[in-house]
Amino acid sequence: MHLIEARAGRPSIQRTDTFTGTVWADPVSAAGDDPTINSVLFTPRARTYWHRHEGGQLLTATQGQGVVVDETGQVIVLKEGRRVWTPAGQAHWHGGGPDSLLGHTACSFGATEWLEPVSDEDYERATRRIS
Repeated sequence: MHLIEARAGRPSIQRTDTFTGTVWADPVSAAGDDPTINSVLFTPRARTYWHRHEGGQLLTATQGQGVVVDETGQVIVLKEGRRVWTPAGQAHWHGGGPDSLLGHTACSFGATEWLEPVSDEDYERATRRIS
């Protein structure tokens, strides 16, 4: 077993292929580890595509505020210190608020299946709860 320092000399990665807006990720875990652990920063209105994790995902908000939305339409507002568990196989998305950055640590278990982008309309509907 060995310790890995967050960033560990690796540069932040700007995520683009499965995200809308500007999103930065710093790997915490080594490539190929399970769970995959990343420190992620979403700019305002930036968000993931819909996706699901084979073994589930734990998000821990570290700064700002944003949302996590699941396939049933449930919306959870993420604020610093709040944790959200998404069960294995449940489609969901998450991202920054309309006027706020969102920082979170994502612990993703198993493979990630990426789905379609989140529409602007779905984003607006989900973020109405953020004041």
